[in-house]
Amino acid sequence: MKTKLSFSELLKRAKTEEIAVHTPTEEQAKSLLKALYKRGYTWSSGQKLTAETWYGIYKENTCYGFYLRKQVCYCSFDWYQNEGFTIIEFSDIDFAEIIN
Repeated sequence: MKTKLSFSELLKRAKTEEIAVHTPTEEQAKSLLKALYKRGYTWSSGQKLTAETWYGIYKENTCYGFYLRKQVCYCSFDWYQNEGFTIIEFSDIDFAEIIN
């Protein structure tokens, strides 16, 4: 059985690696953005993460990248892959430390 990556470890790795999280469903996108919001992240525009997911643009191919200045961007799976990002599946992340 594959061990899931803790959310804290994901954020730690994102400090030294270019990482994007793939969210095949809008519910997963909402959960990821809510967890990042709780850690002080915003959209690169400065807008609150929980205001909009932008999932409808790329749908099941949506990925979210997050950066050192606690900013989040979104794009397609293919874009992040072509740019050399490590893509982590939402289902491979353990969010237990963040619940509620």
